[in-house]
Amino acid sequence: MTLHKSITHEALMARFKISLDKTAFEQLVLDYACPAAAVAHQMLRDHALAEDAVQEAFIRIINKRDQYVVSRSFSRWFYAILIHVCIDLLRKRKRDQEITKRLFNEIKHIAQNELLSDHASLLNILPSHDKSVLELRVVHSMPFKEIAAALNITEEAAKKRAQRGLRKLREKIDQHEYLQRRAI
Repeated sequence: MTLHKSITHEALMARFKISLDKTAFEQLVLDYACPAAAVAHQMLRDHALAEDAVQEAFIRIINKRDQYVVSRSFSRWFYAILIHVCIDLLRKRKRDQEITKRLFNEIKHIAQNELLSDHASLLNILPSHDKSVLELRVVHSMPFKEIAAALNITEEAAKKRAQRGLRKLREKIDQHEYLQRRAI
């Protein structure tokens, strides 16, 4: 059911806030999804991540509906939430990149200290699906989007495989350092 255009977004949000009016919320999604995706893409420069940001913003609207002040602009409130979601995602992406870089540098350092002769042999301790993602990401500096396309998996699956592989490498590194300390 399409609502009459004379109903404001503030009124729709008020209806959703008070009575969980599904139709009112659906109209807000219809009106805001595309412009929100454009804003999110502008900030994130990634279509899939922008879609995730928009979905998360609408989830937060549902969860924080009691915080909405009916006398205030819905648009401002919504976009403030969306922008915060985008900032959170940017921080997470930066943190993930820093962790990947730091772990790779640790791996490189240990490999140079004769734990293993080179990066490839260090990666050989991993299962092939984790190894292939890490090789493409760390050795060849490919973005996760391209890795996902090359391996015919989702971008999220590529990230999870890299994370799992790095965790396994970290465990091996910690084990090696522990054994070295015990040997001294």
